[in-house]
Amino acid sequence: MEKIRKMENIRMKGAYTFVFLLGIALTIGFFQLIVCIPMNIHYLPFVLELFVIVLTSYLFFAGLHKTKTVGGKVKIMFYPSVLIVAVFIIACIIGGPYTGGLNNYRNQSVIKETDFSQIPEFDATQVQLVDKNTAIQIGDRVFGTLGSDEVSQYEVGDDWTQISMNGRLYRVTPIDFGGLYKYFVTKTTPGYIIVDCNNGEAKLVRTEGMRYMKSSYFLKDIRRHLFLSDPFSIKAETRFELDDSGKPYWVTPVLKKTFVSKTTDVKGVYICDPQDGKTAYYEKGSIPSWVDNVYPIDIVYTQFRQSKRYENGLFNFSNRGVVEFTDDYAYVQFNNNVHIYTGVTSVGKDESNVGFAYVDLRDGSITYIRRAGAEEYSARSSAEGALQQYHYTAIFPSMVNVSNVPTYFMGMVDSANLIKSFAFVSYENYQNVGVGTTIEEAYRNYIRIIGADNKPEEPVETKETSFSVSDIRIITVEGNSIVLIKDENQIIYHYDLSGGDYRASFLKQNDLIKALVDEENIITEFLEISSPEAAETSQETDAE
Repeated sequence: MEKIRKMENIRMKGAYTFVFLLGIALTIGFFQLIVCIPMNIHYLPFVLELFVIVLTSYLFFAGLHKTKTVGGKVKIMFYPSVLIVAVFIIACIIGGPYTGGLNNYRNQSVIKETDFSQIPEFDATQVQLVDKNTAIQIGDRVFGTLGSDEVSQYEVGDDWTQISMNGRLYRVTPIDFGGLYKYFVTKTTPGYIIVDCNNGEAKLVRTEGMRYMKSSYFLKDIRRHLFLSDPFSIKAETRFELDDSGKPYWVTPVLKKTFVSKTTDVKGVYICDPQDGKTAYYEKGSIPSWVDNVYPIDIVYTQFRQSKRYENGLFNFSNRGVVEFTDDYAYVQFNNNVHIYTGVTSVGKDESNVGFAYVDLRDGSITYIRRAGAEEYSARSSAEGALQQYHYTAIFPSMVNVSNVPTYFMGMVDSANLIKSFAFVSYENYQNVGVGTTIEEAYRNYIRIIGADNKPEEPVETKETSFSVSDIRIITVEGNSIVLIKDENQIIYHYDLSGGDYRASFLKQNDLIKALVDEENIITEFLEISSPEAAETSQETDAE
């Protein structure tokens, strides 16, 4: 009888174990399908999930084999539970800056310090004149061109990814499904909206039906689709981008973490076609050139902050040399790559910057310029004060090179978020402001304010030349008076009267000139001007 009872208990425990394991497997599978947590031991949410599963499983199995004390109380082994908790805690702290991971923290960012003169001269196509808020308003108006029947089925996506395409900056976002019922009815979305960040022009581009979207459901959800394609890699946010021909793709950076969610870097990207779901993985060194957003901005910020925090050692309590990026950023373009500009400030949050940086979002490299100046919000306030009668608001500025002077450049928008004016503000003296209704006008006003002497002068090679004037003309070019002098050999020389030697305006035919002339026949300096008539008169006087 006792043997039968033991056999029955074993069968019951086996049944409980089977039901428990089946329930755990179904629960985990359903949970993973919903939340798509990558199964990677370097990812903290998965380690937490694993901890709950292991601890729950132990407590269940320990309960099946519980023993009773003399008092009839249930006794379950306590020490294994403590061991499971201790392993989890150790996994969470190991590899931190104080537990063996210092070098990982301070060597994250690729930081290249350079002089500001290495930054290209200002070009309006380098910078975004349309920020995200303005792009959203423009895009909403373009979305209405779909037609009343389609407008009710879809909505404008909220991606508005910044990309560089064929040398220009654009904002682009897909057209999304309008909800679960509309997803079943339409099954695909009709295209995307693209906004030119230089002139604000927007258009709706129709494409073949896009099925794999952020707004899709079930297995067509792009995040779930990528998780099922590779459930083990840690992925960053998926971004909507276009190749150089305008074909849409989803770009998803794949992250590499040390220990358990300590330092983070990018090791490659997944590129997915939203039409058929075909997905390809590219290592960081072989990513197609049209992909702009390889490094997520939050990772770039974290890498720079941690690198500078531990640059001068672990116990840098005085915060010597510790700096960080300012709170906001603007997009700029160099060599057809999207960068972000952001200021660099001390951890004390002073009302000034100690420098500024450009970050290449393709490789995460940082170009850092150490140069003290006004922080961005002071520059915005200065620009708004110059146009205070209009109550315009300055968008977050970009840092540009104007005649080798670090300069904030920004658009000024009205209450409807439409650009009405532009402003250039000196980084080192934010009281120097040039504004205008066009970029050209604002630029000219700013150049006048900072003065021509700020332009670097290049040495000009000249040679001494003597000739006789055979003809002379004075013309006006862009408001400047230019003297054209023809010599006896029909060679024409130029002299700008703004040079200050006004004798050139009184030249006559047959006058003799000795001057310094550059290779373009521009007279840089008159050494001697004489008249044959005056010489003859002088000789006659001497003879008398």
